[in-house]
Amino acid sequence: MPLIDRYGRQITGLRISVNQECNLNCVFCHREGASGRSGGAMRPEEIERITRIAMGYGVDSVKITGGEPLLRPDILEIVERLGKLGLRDLSMTTNGYRLSELAGELKRRGLMRINISLHAADPRKFAWMAGFRDPAMGENAFEEVLEGIERSIEAGLDPIKLNVVVMKGVNDGDLWDLVALSERLNSKGKIVLQLIELVSCGTAPNMFAKYHCDLTRLEGEVSAVAVERVARKLHLRTQYLLPNGVWVEFVKPMNNGAFCMNDTRLRITHDGSFKPCLMRDDNHVPFLGAMRFGATDEELKKIFLRAVEAREPYWKT
Repeated sequence: MPLIDRYGRQITGLRISVNQECNLNCVFCHREGASGRSGGAMRPEEIERITRIAMGYGVDSVKITGGEPLLRPDILEIVERLGKLGLRDLSMTTNGYRLSELAGELKRRGLMRINISLHAADPRKFAWMAGFRDPAMGENAFEEVLEGIERSIEAGLDPIKLNVVVMKGVNDGDLWDLVALSERLNSKGKIVLQLIELVSCGTAPNMFAKYHCDLTRLEGEVSAVAVERVARKLHLRTQYLLPNGVWVEFVKPMNNGAFCMNDTRLRITHDGSFKPCLMRDDNHVPFLGAMRFGATDEELKKIFLRAVEAREPYWKT
């Protein structure tokens, strides 16, 4: 039986943060909604176990996140453990900085697809958005990320999503340059250009006020030339297929009741708590302590169900 929360939303996915560390300092980063100090990270076998518990309730999809997950020295073990569980979908979100060396092995261990942050087509903008004080280092990083994307395509990670957080006055005029870049990378696999609305969670109020960009105009430009339109079940996100074969997806969470009401994933923090909502940190449901003190699977199931019970749409209209 599928697990349904008290607002009628089916739970089919987990978004698991495996660390807080990152080798970039992106100016917009919401840090997966984490705030304040936290405990140590879950071990690979603990990540595997809590995923298996959730799978018993119909969860069949996992996205691995950070921080930057590729900084974990045991990331291949984590992927391999999850890859053997029989999930329908196993994906990862990364800044792409180490992908050129790890893409092939990630695929062999069970990763199916990948989201890679590439917030600008221009190396100088990329350097600023990624928080590099030295523009030259940022531009070198840009080239490394591009190489990581190419290695991911060669490895067979498909589709590949290019995550673009849109910031007003920074990259909101770069849509078609990003489409052209996606088309160039599109020869061996499906590329989805994912345009993401800046969220207020984790963002300094003055930065949000200055840089928040309503994606309506950009979606209108894409819709006008698209040859196909698809509405995804997750968050009711809309994808558009362009004539050149590039897909463009819009992620619009802010003040969006439809986005919240179609949220089918439950977040897990790197230090072992269920996080029912990105925008809140006052209703976490910890499980790692119980697990390390000998909790049975039945006891962990009760904690999981308590976290599902705590789920509530942040925006309801």
